[in-house]
Amino acid sequence: MKIPNKISILVIVPVLVLWGCSKEPPGNTPRAGPHPEEFLLQDISWIDPYAYMVDLEHPDAVQYIAHEQQYLAEQTKPWRPKLKGMMSELNTQLSIERKTTPIVTGDFEYHSEIRKGHQYPVYYRRPKALAGDHQIVIDLNELSNGADYYALGGFSISPDEQTVAFTEDRIGDGNHTLRLRDFDSGVVTTIAEGLEPNVAWNGNAVLAVEKETNSVVEHTPDGQKTILYRETDPAFSLSVRTARDRKTVMITSESHRATEIRILSPGGELQLIAPRKEGHRYRLMIGADHMTVLSNYKRAGYAVALIQEGEVDPSEWQFFELNLPGSVVDFERFDKHLLVQVRSRLRDELVLIEPVTGYQQSILSAAAGESFRLMQSDHGAAPGFQFRKRSLIEPERRYRMAVSEKVVREIDSDSAPSNYLRDQYRVEEHWLSVRDGAEVPVTLVYKEGAALASRPLYLTAYGAYGVSLPIVFDPTRLPLLNRGVVLGIVHVRGGGDLGEAWHFSGRHLNKKNTFNDLVDVANRLVELGIGHPEMLAARGASAGGTVIGVVANEAPALFKVLVADVPFVDVITTLLDPTLPLTESDILEWGNPDVPADAKYLFEYSPYHQVRAQAYPHLLVQVSRNDGRVGTHEALKWIAKIRERTTGSALQLIDIEDHSGHLGASDQYLRRRKQALEYIFVLRGLGLGD
Repeated sequence: MKIPNKISILVIVPVLVLWGCSKEPPGNTPRAGPHPEEFLLQDISWIDPYAYMVDLEHPDAVQYIAHEQQYLAEQTKPWRPKLKGMMSELNTQLSIERKTTPIVTGDFEYHSEIRKGHQYPVYYRRPKALAGDHQIVIDLNELSNGADYYALGGFSISPDEQTVAFTEDRIGDGNHTLRLRDFDSGVVTTIAEGLEPNVAWNGNAVLAVEKETNSVVEHTPDGQKTILYRETDPAFSLSVRTARDRKTVMITSESHRATEIRILSPGGELQLIAPRKEGHRYRLMIGADHMTVLSNYKRAGYAVALIQEGEVDPSEWQFFELNLPGSVVDFERFDKHLLVQVRSRLRDELVLIEPVTGYQQSILSAAAGESFRLMQSDHGAAPGFQFRKRSLIEPERRYRMAVSEKVVREIDSDSAPSNYLRDQYRVEEHWLSVRDGAEVPVTLVYKEGAALASRPLYLTAYGAYGVSLPIVFDPTRLPLLNRGVVLGIVHVRGGGDLGEAWHFSGRHLNKKNTFNDLVDVANRLVELGIGHPEMLAARGASAGGTVIGVVANEAPALFKVLVADVPFVDVITTLLDPTLPLTESDILEWGNPDVPADAKYLFEYSPYHQVRAQAYPHLLVQVSRNDGRVGTHEALKWIAKIRERTTGSALQLIDIEDHSGHLGASDQYLRRRKQALEYIFVLRGLGLGD
């Protein structure tokens, strides 16, 4: 184990009384072998008996993992009939052929399809004149042949439209390989490895981001590579993509607090759009005759501006004076029109604008549990805007609006599985006061039937990085909804649901607001007669797993069941390790343990460090062995410590997936196997006996 030199460590002999006096676990409950080490950070000290698990090949870690896997198999063996039935329900959707709405780019129209019985989509194109047969762009089923895990990172079509460059991850650790496929011959060649997922063309060369050096590298057909730009600040990540004009490449450096974009034209030099400045975030759209930017420079809720070449100072940008009813989430431009997506108190609205004339018209408003997603402008037979309407209780619908008519028409929609009970699902939005007086929203979904006060309540929270949980229809929720479970998304502080101020009120030294919000909202819902107090459950993934870890320590009696998916729970130790790729950027979100005030605050809530002697609820932890973002050892250490300290008899399980990444398995059936285990665990833990 490589220990950051900012921490002092003293190895404690294994017979230390602190770890030798605990009672034996009941039955065959796994116990990890302790190797206590004392950590000293400024005036904070702690003993970590499982620090060695950062090395998953350590003999005691290998033994512990094997014991946990055996224990999982033994405990779930009686559930097999129920698990099989649940997987059958979840797999109902897989019998439906799914096809995306075509998008016109260059001389072709592109779409993808997932056919019945296939794991992955196939991407097709055909001439935009709709003459000729469909041509395969990339077939992920063919490319994934023989791989236990397969994820497409991104793809880009060459300027001459004869080659597709794409990146793929065949392990799940987030390291992508760049490959090229020739349309005429179908031959696939490998170009480079160890890359970020995005890719772009610059003339006949391909640009990708090399992870090890955090550099944009140009790869030529003859095998030469040249570094075009290197990002020296580890808090900033790099990405590349081709602009809408299909000629210009955008190179974006971005942290959680600032943006810096450069553009590159074929044969040209890198041109800076605006230098990074603390707190300034912006996005750029380059069309055939314009550069349009979405920026928070002038308006905290973002504003749209036109920029001219050489205007690198945002004060020089021509911001449109728009009277918008909330924060700008996204925009699309077509000819002289803008379609702006605005969000106010969770509700989306689409506004059509003619900036030159000042014309402004509200096109469509979302109800509770609905959201919009703008698509690339349509330059086909009926030119105008395309967008998607998403709902927690209805399959996605897609719309087109011809600018000449300013009328919205539905063009297609997703199919629903056979277990979808149309017109029986309901959505409610509640704004609830929490302990510091803030109002925190929660969106609830349920099937009509029994009184809500008698129902099980299953809440989800995330609350970090200014990211919002997606408001989309997920058919895998139907087995729970159809059993009467009330599902809720708690829009805790730290997320981006209510803009940047909402994010800031739940990050760094305000982070405890995130955890308190989930606890307080759960209590308030029960007070309002929503959810039976003895049938409360909650889940969170990644940074949402931090929320679950804190709640398990601070409010162990509130939730009867908790689910933590790839949880970030060894917070302070991870932030102390500068060798990890996300440390510098995460410090901007969570705090810097080199700063005494930050260190004290982090230690006070870090889930692993605050495990204590108390009765913990039923807990299911799901992790991916190849996770490139949150180390598997974090969850292993956490559950090992809970097993050491818990005074109760609740069931704690850890499910370690071998062929998965941070976002889970790529295999659709394996993903549903994981969900089936989660659902059965939750239902049984709530006493529903399913």
